[in-house]
Amino acid sequence: MSGGALSGMVAAWVLPDHHLSRKSATAVKLAASLVVLLTSLVLALMLSAANSSFSVNAGIVKKLGSDLIHLDHVLRVYGPEANGARADLRAYATWKNEELFSASPVPTTTNRATADLLDKLLDSILSLAPADRRQTALVAQAQTITANIYAGRWLLWENPGTTVPIQFLFVLIGWLFLIFLSFGLFAPVNATVVTSFFLTSLAVMGAILMILELGDPMHQSLVRISSEPMRIALAEIGRP
Repeated sequence: MSGGALSGMVAAWVLPDHHLSRKSATAVKLAASLVVLLTSLVLALMLSAANSSFSVNAGIVKKLGSDLIHLDHVLRVYGPEANGARADLRAYATWKNEELFSASPVPTTTNRATADLLDKLLDSILSLAPADRRQTALVAQAQTITANIYAGRWLLWENPGTTVPIQFLFVLIGWLFLIFLSFGLFAPVNATVVTSFFLTSLAVMGAILMILELGDPMHQSLVRISSEPMRIALAEIGRP
């Protein structure tokens, strides 16, 4: 984008004076203001979509942590017969935490090993033999919570984050190039102006980068969902 400003300065140097008249400047500024408006709207939409994606995924992770704690509590209340299921729950929670918040840059929201652990947990719950109505109700509640955990897993798979097509980014950068070109066309050529354009372009590119990172929170990115809900769940699961 700073290249656009420099291109404008070069164009101003080679163009005849009548191309840089006050009327020409007014016309160029009007055209640039329209592009600025379009760019602002697009950036606002990108930010809204990215923030929505981040909030949805953060909510799913919080719900997952809550369900894990709730399920462990239900199994603990059931009695020592559910200790095997609690061990399976602990194993699943450990793997799921590593899956969601590992240092790997590759998303692993559908890790097969973790899915198998969840299936094993469900089998352990289904294999419980309730001795009375109280334990029957607890098993039914545990099955409902486990179903919620399954649903959360698939929600993370279906909503990994927002993706912006590369063609869209090229168009957006092209608009920004035109805006800076119009700035440079009528700007004085000195170190202060050039530095200002350079720093402004860095700020704009940084904003676009942060929007893209915000919309992709389940990958290894600068803006990631907090792992606190899963850490709290791991600390609670298995407690006597």
